[in-house]
Amino acid sequence: MSDSETSANSKAYSKEALFELIAQNPDQCYISIHENVYNVTEFLDEHPGGEEALKEYQIKGQVFKDATESFEDVGHSMDARDMMKKYQIGSLADKKEQKKVTSDYDRTQPTQNGLNFSSLVVPGLILAGLGIAYQFFVNRA
Repeated sequence: MSDSETSANSKAYSKEALFELIAQNPDQCYISIHENVYNVTEFLDEHPGGEEALKEYQIKGQVFKDATESFEDVGHSMDARDMMKKYQIGSLADKKEQKKVTSDYDRTQPTQNGLNFSSLVVPGLILAGLGIAYQFFVNRA
């Protein structure tokens, strides 16, 4: 990778700066995956899933779309991930803030009403055990 490619890939875009870039280049197709920004215009015709798969997550006007979940759901190969580097133009400037927000939620904690999966399963297992024990002793007598 040349120095100019490295410096282009390391550019950090705020959403406002990204929207400005898009406004200046309306004929280009920009997407965001894993908080990185890609110009996939040259890849549209080559994409195995068709250009519509990319255009569905195209960042247009003032509408920001993140294609990360869709990208991961498809299960792209390592070759596809390596190929992405060619189209990367930078990353989102507010990367760390987004990660912090998504990692603050702890799924192991009870929900607001105090119920979670294990608080329902344990009593259910106890009741099932008591029912089996009752049947065992009733049928034995």
